[in-house]
Amino acid sequence: MISLLILWTKASNIYPAVAALVSFNQLINSGIVHPTGVLFVLFLAAVTGTNGGLGDSQWKSPFDTCPCTTSPVSLTNLQVSVGGQNVLQSTLKYGYEHFLEQVNLAEQLTSSDFGISTGLINQNYWKNSKWYYVNVERGNTADKLNGRNINVSFTNNSNVPIEVMEFIFYSHEITIDVKTGLVTRHKNSIL
Repeated sequence: MISLLILWTKASNIYPAVAALVSFNQLINSGIVHPTGVLFVLFLAAVTGTNGGLGDSQWKSPFDTCPCTTSPVSLTNLQVSVGGQNVLQSTLKYGYEHFLEQVNLAEQLTSSDFGISTGLINQNYWKNSKWYYVNVERGNTADKLNGRNINVSFTNNSNVPIEVMEFIFYSHEITIDVKTGLVTRHKNSIL
């Protein structure tokens, strides 16, 4: 028998209109067991009014390379809490160094490569197409076995409204019986 820790992803929510220069605070998921990370992908939202540009979302524009690239929107005061406990030591004005730190923590968890060490996501690419990742793997094993709420808060530090798509990564332990090929998912255990 072989035991493996498998990472899954769940697209939790899309928030279509976070206004410019406004704080956002939201419960994004409740009762998730063994969360490992939260990824925020930001797009420019539809802008209306006389200075509204095209008047539609970034991902609908035929002139944009979205979703291959996103927007360089700045988030400040970023914080993620799991089960009421803040994950980050303080609210962040998130930069490329924070992104590297959080992704490197995630790469230690698995043998996968998210593109940092291969040069797919360098500092120039990140500055022009910002993604925000927070590793929420820290914590004791007993807490990981119980469902926990995930809250996020940040400030949209730009002059335009944005759309926020967030993904929650979580993991499960599975056992593969190499004789029979039977795969069993364990609900209450962690490697």
